[in-house]
Amino acid sequence: MHSYSARFFSPSASLFLLIFVLSGFAGLIYQSIWTHYLGLFLGHAAYAQALVLSLFMGGMALGAALVSRYVHAWKNLIKSYAIIEAIIGLLGLVFHAVFVFALDYSYNNVMPSLNNAGLIEAYKWLLASALIIPQTILLGMTFPLMCGGMIRRFPGNDGKTLGGLYFTNSIGAACGVLASTFLLLPLFGLPGAIFTAGVINILVALFAWWLSLGSEPTITPPTTIIKRNPATNKILITVLAATFFSSAASFAYEIIFVRMLSLAVGSTLHAFELMLAAFIAGIALGALWIRSKANATQTPLKIVGILQVLMGLTALLALAIYSEAFSWVSFLIDALSPTENGYKLFNIGTAILAIIIMLPTAFFAGTTLPLFTVALLQTGHGEKSIGKVYAWNTLGAILGVFAAIHLLIPLLGIKLSMLTAAFVDMAIGVVILRIFSEKRSDFFKTFSAITVTLASLAYIAIYVPFDSMRLSSGVYRTGIEQLDPAREVIFYRDGKTSSISVNYNVNTGIIAIATNGKIDAAIQMMDFNIPTFDEPTMVLAATLPLIYKPNAETAAVIGFGSGLTTHTLLAEENLLQVDTIEIEKVMIDGARTFRQMVPRAFDDARSNIVIDDAKSYFSSNQHRYDIIISEPSNPWISGVGALFSQEFYQFIPRFLNKDGIFLQWLQLYEIDEQLVSSVLQAMLPEFADVHAYLANNGDLLLVASQSELALNPQYERVLKGELGRTMEIVGFTKPEQIAFRKIADKRLLRSFSRMYTEFQANSDFYPILSLNAPSTRFQKKSALLLTSLPTMNLPIFEALKIRETPSLNVLMPKYRHLQADIEANEARTIVSFFDKNKSNTELVNLPIELRNWLELMITGNRECWKTTDDYGVFLATTIHQLTTLTVPYVDASGLHKVLHNQDFIKCEDLPEGIPLLLDFVEALAKRDTIETIKIGQYYLLNMDTQPHYLRNLDSFFLVATQLSLISLQDHDSAKEISKQYADKIKFMPEYSIIHSLLLAWLDE
Repeated sequence: MHSYSARFFSPSASLFLLIFVLSGFAGLIYQSIWTHYLGLFLGHAAYAQALVLSLFMGGMALGAALVSRYVHAWKNLIKSYAIIEAIIGLLGLVFHAVFVFALDYSYNNVMPSLNNAGLIEAYKWLLASALIIPQTILLGMTFPLMCGGMIRRFPGNDGKTLGGLYFTNSIGAACGVLASTFLLLPLFGLPGAIFTAGVINILVALFAWWLSLGSEPTITPPTTIIKRNPATNKILITVLAATFFSSAASFAYEIIFVRMLSLAVGSTLHAFELMLAAFIAGIALGALWIRSKANATQTPLKIVGILQVLMGLTALLALAIYSEAFSWVSFLIDALSPTENGYKLFNIGTAILAIIIMLPTAFFAGTTLPLFTVALLQTGHGEKSIGKVYAWNTLGAILGVFAAIHLLIPLLGIKLSMLTAAFVDMAIGVVILRIFSEKRSDFFKTFSAITVTLASLAYIAIYVPFDSMRLSSGVYRTGIEQLDPAREVIFYRDGKTSSISVNYNVNTGIIAIATNGKIDAAIQMMDFNIPTFDEPTMVLAATLPLIYKPNAETAAVIGFGSGLTTHTLLAEENLLQVDTIEIEKVMIDGARTFRQMVPRAFDDARSNIVIDDAKSYFSSNQHRYDIIISEPSNPWISGVGALFSQEFYQFIPRFLNKDGIFLQWLQLYEIDEQLVSSVLQAMLPEFADVHAYLANNGDLLLVASQSELALNPQYERVLKGELGRTMEIVGFTKPEQIAFRKIADKRLLRSFSRMYTEFQANSDFYPILSLNAPSTRFQKKSALLLTSLPTMNLPIFEALKIRETPSLNVLMPKYRHLQADIEANEARTIVSFFDKNKSNTELVNLPIELRNWLELMITGNRECWKTTDDYGVFLATTIHQLTTLTVPYVDASGLHKVLHNQDFIKCEDLPEGIPLLLDFVEALAKRDTIETIKIGQYYLLNMDTQPHYLRNLDSFFLVATQLSLISLQDHDSAKEISKQYADKIKFMPEYSIIHSLLLAWLDE
């Protein structure tokens, strides 16, 4: 016995612990990656992770139970462990191929043949379970086998062995979580990550096989006399019941902690994995701490009783300090620069916050399993007890996960759910202390534990409020830890997947609905006040498909939000049914606060609200629609990126009727061009035609179809009747106003995506958005090229045959939702300024800088500066600016008093080159492409001889000439002129962007 005890600290013992670190590392890679895989099949709900966790723990429980039953018959447990690890590894290597085959076969063959929603749902859950249950059963066998093998080889150190293995396995798991998200997924995607885990398992198997060589002592099974001993049976029943409920409470903590912290740090993939790693790390440290104490006590259950009470207390303490989490995140947002490195530091700050709040509770959770197991080993229950305790522990985990998500949080809310879980832990401690009390001092400990439990629960329940003004703040986006006092929270409830809040701004009359603090939709509730920025997005999302598909009868909307999109669709009398699919039921409850503004969404008989995941619902019902509108939440939210993936865009056309219309909303704020390109690369190959519209300065609407879309849709049809009244509310009264929002066709979108190739297409298996969008959100980036397309200096949409430039008599909507609308209306004011038949009173409506510039332009021209060179600089600058302020927004007929007849220039002797510039912009304004090309080519050929004040406009001459060539379909000359002159000139920034976009367009 002594020699084996000494060997516990020998290198061979350390090697056993090392391979268990690697085993835990691979195990949590599986759990993390399986969550992504099965979520693709079952739906991207927040509880998809919980389902995987339950299957994971359930399989492990079964595996542990099998080992506990047969462990005494196996002569070499380490060798058995090696075989199990090898099988797990082989299954990991083939998992991706098996999953893809199963998914394709299910969608193409099984589901259509079942033709029953209930059967299809049952099939999905059974298949999902079948895909991972074999591996989880095998994973469940590894811990008891390794524990039993080491106890045989190093007897007399049961506590140290169990604690050491639990620690190494847990610390490896924590590292696996981080490596999976921050290293393997970005480098290799889902297939590469799970393949890596499989390789690690095989290496562990080989290493364990080598360590298993040689004899392994056997331990005599406990006798039946011990099994029938009432005292030992009492301990067995107590331990198994306690580990079951303790594990349930611990996993409830994990779910509740994640929901709590998501309100402060955001629901990103990175934040979730950091929280999970912090919780597992706490468990590991608890196991490390207890390993040296487990063998030193003869009363491990009494220690467990005390630790259970302390675990509940730390959970309550976490509630007490939780409100400071919002201050901490606010500090991080203010202190860190909005850069990539700043985001990395923000993640570190998030990890620190998770550690402070979660780790103490997780620490005590890590002490219980080793102590429960030691208690049974000390009473002679033998190796079987290891598997039994592990099995009941994992069964408790399943209960905790499902109880937290489906019962506690929806019924009680986050705070009371945490109080309930803490009460369970503390009650376990009190019961254990009471059962095993023998001395008077033990009764005192029990009484003290009861007093502390009740007092702490009462204090937290009464004096630690959950302030909805903080919980709804979205501090992780704004840096503001509490909503403005002008906002009144009129609805707040914790749902199964997220926390929904609705706030009303008493000053502006705006009601906004938010998910985990992130506003999803806002509506102006006061008559005659300016509509919110969200309203044109939701209204256009509904009307654009109706423009392209006027005979539509069925429609589906993914995401309910405020209900305005559904309400707008139902204004179309031809529609027979609109299915609105929302994953979170509480979102519907919160949206009822908008009911007076969106009554059709709730009250129209054609409105069918479905609580389900979109892909799951479509697959189960196999309905085909004329219109499908996808308005999910922002793609930086964990899981949402799958609704912008290549596989999703391959999936959607199966549920569209012939000539059906699919509309995709995509944010252009808190994202960059590279990520937008990854979405376009995913979407464009799957549809025959795609048109793009800007709803406001930050929302892109992509209209797609499997057939060619009409080049000039009948916009006027949505401006009549009830639908027209809804459009008028957000400012649309003329067809040209809707057409003006069009910014791209499929060719231009392809050209844009080719300009930004840092990322490949966003895919379910290579989740570009989920991994990178949280960083662009933190950096407050925007996809500026797309948002600025309609305000470019030249009429690029005319040249590329995307849309016509509106006539002078068409005013854009008066609301300042879109910068191009503002500049188009300013262009009309400028035209009237140069029209002598009109007054200049409208100048007061222009920004002061623009008004001053116009007045200076007229004054400067009237005075005819004495210094010719200075006058040349002034004229070159002002003529160019006048061109860029008017030509992109007004058609040729509307510019005859501005750039056609330039009688505002009074001087007879103009500086050198200015007449050439005037002729060029006049041709450009007239849309006289032949003359524009002629003058432009002359200028470029002789630009070296031009005065310096014109040389600043080299890129203007080049790009305008190139556009004119394109408008004449002379693409070869447009390419050639770029090759000939682009390297010789210094581009102004905006013309550089247009030039790059045109080159990409010409390369089609």
